[in-house]
Amino acid sequence: MRRARVLLWGGALFALTAMGCADRRTPSESEISAHPAEWAQPTSMDFHGERVYERGPEACRTCHGADLHGDVDVASCYDCHDGAGGHPYGWVRPEEIPFHGNAFVSEGPAYCENCHGADSRGGWSGVSCYTCHAGGPSGHPDGWMNPSSASFHGRRASQQGFEDCRRCHGNDLEGGISGVACSDCHQ
Repeated sequence: MRRARVLLWGGALFALTAMGCADRRTPSESEISAHPAEWAQPTSMDFHGERVYERGPEACRTCHGADLHGDVDVASCYDCHDGAGGHPYGWVRPEEIPFHGNAFVSEGPAYCENCHGADSRGGWSGVSCYTCHAGGPSGHPDGWMNPSSASFHGRRASQQGFEDCRRCHGNDLEGGISGVACSDCHQ
């Protein structure tokens, strides 16, 4: 009798195990995703850009790799961004909608400081504004204040007008977000 019970229980366990194997399936990507569904929606509290802005990219490196290029199963940050800095494509092109100069104008310097540092020399991003802007975050090139330079601001204003100036110095050119008015130097 005892042997029959052992065989019965053994057979039942085998049957249950076999049925469980028949139901195996590969989980869908959404079932194994490490991120919430709103991860790619800029208006969401769970937007990945906000998380990176608050905490930096270190947590991303665990899955996306040290260089953030991902692999066959994990997306590369470069699939959507112009680099590890997280800016969207077009960020460095003035003619594009997401141009960083426009963000700087609309949000002010604090928008950039969290990643690039209060001194604009790199911060945790390691990318200094001075790498591309010799004059720093102002965006003005070398020679901006030198009358003999090809990039002298007076020459540019006389050739191209004041529209670009107004973005930072205000429509009336009395300071705007830059806090520097043309009248500070010019009567």
